[in-house]
Amino acid sequence: MWLQRRRAAQASAFGIRLRRLREAKGLTLQQVADAVGCTKAYIWELEMREGQRPSAERVRAIAKLLGVTMEDVMGDADAHVPQASPEDVQFFRDYVGMTEEEKDRYRQALRLMFPHTKDDGANT
Repeated sequence: MWLQRRRAAQASAFGIRLRRLREAKGLTLQQVADAVGCTKAYIWELEMREGQRPSAERVRAIAKLLGVTMEDVMGDADAHVPQASPEDVQFFRDYVGMTEEEKDRYRQALRLMFPHTKDDGANT
């Protein structure tokens, strides 16, 4: 436990975000490393060591693998989605990739689950 806290303290905000995104996708360090063409140790260092500076090409490859944008990986805040968790970002990206028919079925299911919510896009 102490070692985990010590390692987390050494990890940068970038590393913590990268690890959360990777784990949310259910990928191992080795799977990410193989997919982006580097070593498992390099991905571990990105996640766990302060001061890592991956190339833009490497960040792009990781972001593509994780199904998020480079900004999501780097932590540039999106003004339209404040405080979005990696899980929220992935959910939205999955939704955007659905067909209109799938989206309609999803909205119908939500209306059944939450019948007192307006369907006009207003926040209630």
